[in-house]
Amino acid sequence: MQGVVQSFLNPIFPVFAIMLLGIIFAKRGLFDVSAAQAINRFVFFVAVPALLFSLMSRAPLGLVDYRLLARYFISEIVIFTIGAIIARLVFKKGAGEAILLGMAASFVNHVFFILPIASVLYGEQAAVPITAIIVIDTTVVFAGTIIGLEIASHRGESIWQVLRLFVRNPVLMAIAAGLLVNIGAIPVHEGIVTFTNFTGAAAAPAALFSLGIILAGTRITKIDHAALATTGLKVLMHPLIAWLLFRSLDDLEPLWRDPALLVAAGPCGAMPFVLAVQYKIRAETIGIAIIYSTIASLFTLAVIA
Repeated sequence: MQGVVQSFLNPIFPVFAIMLLGIIFAKRGLFDVSAAQAINRFVFFVAVPALLFSLMSRAPLGLVDYRLLARYFISEIVIFTIGAIIARLVFKKGAGEAILLGMAASFVNHVFFILPIASVLYGEQAAVPITAIIVIDTTVVFAGTIIGLEIASHRGESIWQVLRLFVRNPVLMAIAAGLLVNIGAIPVHEGIVTFTNFTGAAAAPAALFSLGIILAGTRITKIDHAALATTGLKVLMHPLIAWLLFRSLDDLEPLWRDPALLVAAGPCGAMPFVLAVQYKIRAETIGIAIIYSTIASLFTLAVIA
């Protein structure tokens, strides 16, 4: 029990305290939805691209256990698909919101939430498997979701018009540039490294603060069942499916398995919310799912750890 309390006090509560500040300041009238949208635009166009370029360009691709990574990716696709189908068919959500709820069910806040916890539990070497998962999440799940949203929001346009939108998308371009630098072993000036590290560090706190502002205007008078279903998929079904898939690897190192399971059991990340605001998709259920899953993950992470 002491370990659970310690994990809550640091790093769980300090990370999400910024969201609580957003709620408090919005309730006091210091920030409103228009301010949250402005902050979110900074996150989408500046902070997230800087963060993703930094991660992609420095990811230790040569140390990756691709067998585990493939199984983790399969678990994500299964959860993403189930989450999107349930949101669309059971809860009658729009196509864009259903896609983002599927993403929320499979996409964890690994950079600013799970990685610090894993580093305390397993040492600095835990950064290698978690960074490998971040590469997959960013290049496939995150980028794929943006592509799906672009297609869904530009129906009737030619394929070339949609492709031009992809080229102008700062997140997709940051991912591509980071991988190009990494794979091509292209040297990056220290000034660029400093800029991306400094700017990228603002992504999570800014996104969570913006989320708090928007949630302050959301009246939660009853349980949001769509958010509850998303939470169940994220913190219960995802680690269970990942564990079942990992069992087939008899020689899998605990150094890879344990951090990966910790990631699978983590709470919904803030990026689906960022995308919802950016693409003008209803974000309340996604935000509530982040709150639900954060509370629930306190217990699931403690059990897995």
